Amino acid sequence: MAYSSLNGRKPMERASKISHTNIIASQEVKDLLAECSIPRSADTETVQAMLERVPTSGNQNIKYVIAVDGSFREALVRDEFPSATVTFFAFGPLIFKLEDLRQLDRETFIAPEDLAKLKKIQRFQLALPTRNISRSGLGLQDSIRLTLHEFLARRIEGDKSLYDTLRWLIFRRWANNPDARRTLRHCPNEAVNGCNREEIELTADTPCRSECTHCAGPIYLADILRLHELVDDEQGASRSTSYLLSALETLALVHVIHALWEMKPILLRDFLFIKDGPLALFGQVFTLNDPLRDLADFLAEHPDPADRSKVVPILNVVGLEKSGSFVEHAVHIEKSLGKALSEAQAEGNFAGVVLPLSNDYIYKYVVPGDPGGTITYGQNTYWGGKMIFKAKDGSTYVATVPTLGGHNPAPKFEDYINLTDVLAAVSELRCSMYDNALIPVALANRLVSLSEVPSSRILENFARGTIRYA
Repeated sequence: MAYSSLNGRKPMERASKISHTNIIASQEVKDLLAECSIPRSADTETVQAMLERVPTSGNQNIKYVIAVDGSFREALVRDEFPSATVTFFAFGPLIFKLEDLRQLDRETFIAPEDLAKLKKIQRFQLALPTRNISRSGLGLQDSIRLTLHEFLARRIEGDKSLYDTLRWLIFRRWANNPDARRTLRHCPNEAVNGCNREEIELTADTPCRSECTHCAGPIYLADILRLHELVDDEQGASRSTSYLLSALETLALVHVIHALWEMKPILLRDFLFIKDGPLALFGQVFTLNDPLRDLADFLAEHPDPADRSKVVPILNVVGLEKSGSFVEHAVHIEKSLGKALSEAQAEGNFAGVVLPLSNDYIYKYVVPGDPGGTITYGQNTYWGGKMIFKAKDGSTYVATVPTLGGHNPAPKFEDYINLTDVLAAVSELRCSMYDNALIPVALANRLVSLSEVPSSRILENFARGTIRYA
């Protein structure tokens, strides 16, 4: 790493202009590159063979759309060395009636009050110290743990808290299993006071805040997310912020599912839940994927109120990606998708075509990996199966929808939960402002996103004027 200029009086150290010659001449580097490979291009025949046609939805049950999105922005509170930062999070679910959108589509002119019907959002805000900032004299790790604990414990409009939803999810309380357990491998106070307690068992009745029986330090229910393990007193908590936002967005989505479940479970059939990005959790928070899969499976087997001997899937949820390797791959096979769509429309009334993405296909044509490996793509990180969907209007989406029975390395059309209804609703939500965009995702992003300019500068000034020096 080069030397930087601390006060501007001396120049930065410049990189060498000829060191690349040593790399090019290295036989070890040549041998390594010779062993490397990249995913091949998917040929038209392969894509055509895997494509499935999407039938039209005869009786669309979905009446409401809920889209969840969020963003975070790190604000520099002190720019002299050592620097100090606080990270601001904004996220929440946006809800509107599908019929309101249809009505707007029929209008010649759109009045502001009509558009306002599509902007009903529940906002969550969180400020988290992430570098060289202390709360009440605590170290950085404990400051973050306390802040996250208080945020999740806060009741939402006098109702349940996100902690209630987290407890409902991780202990599968919809199944009424009193023996549900979750284990912390180490005391979360280990890095602070050296506590060596291991295998701390938490139950559905464990308080949101308890005490370690060895060190008397606090144990929060939020410690299950293990984000504190990514916090370093010198390097800060920047490694944890993206994982935290992903977990908070997912909790916001499950929070609405939880509320509807307790109100009247069958109401879930009327809602489509959209998450910006794939239905996946990475890093420390990936352990939430197992209970999310179990929840999707449970809601897919709900007894039909009209005939208790039958089941009716009542969960409609989809994750939609805007960028990344899968979106680039969708662009690459656009001609094959378009040809298949034209053929489907010529032969009948279809809602589009869909390409279910199997483990074998993904590792051959999209991202590097071993198709025959013991760990299949998304086995630990996804709570849904991926696909590429081309709607009848020509829009193309990379989507994730839960599959029956949990993780499926080679899903078929019928394996996805309520796929016909989900894709029919997605087809109605097209937004012409951006390529292959959806109105609820675009609106949710606009209402909660934090921009580089002016949001970043305003938040920095706000934080600097509020935080005091010790």
